[in-house]
Amino acid sequence: MRVTPAGVATGVRAALLAPRWLSGARLTELMEAPPSTSASAAPPRGSTGSAFLLIRLLARLPRSPWRDTCLYRSVAECLALRRHGVPAVLRIGVRNEDGAIRAHAWVVRAPADGSPAPPTPNDLLHSLLARG
Repeated sequence: MRVTPAGVATGVRAALLAPRWLSGARLTELMEAPPSTSASAAPPRGSTGSAFLLIRLLARLPRSPWRDTCLYRSVAECLALRRHGVPAVLRIGVRNEDGAIRAHAWVVRAPADGSPAPPTPNDLLHSLLARG
């Protein structure tokens, strides 16, 4: 399938918005099931790939607020999916691995009925932020 202009526009918009969602309390909004979504919704082709590419490029700029990390990419992916009604939820997992803290961010699709996304083994940080 071909990448669509709408997909590229969605990805660019999501990548540009990612730093704003990472500052303050807005990040926790992406960790909850979005209101009113459609299980059959699908973003235009190329939206997440465009977001990932733009984040990679913006992260190379001097003093850039963007970082080419799983967290920035996951925030952009979640924003792009939600823009088109896909029930996406950001997940952040943290674990202690031989004294070193390891963290990872990813996106899962939430059930379309608005119920929470199924828990994953590494949802510790999510529960800590929710109590915050």
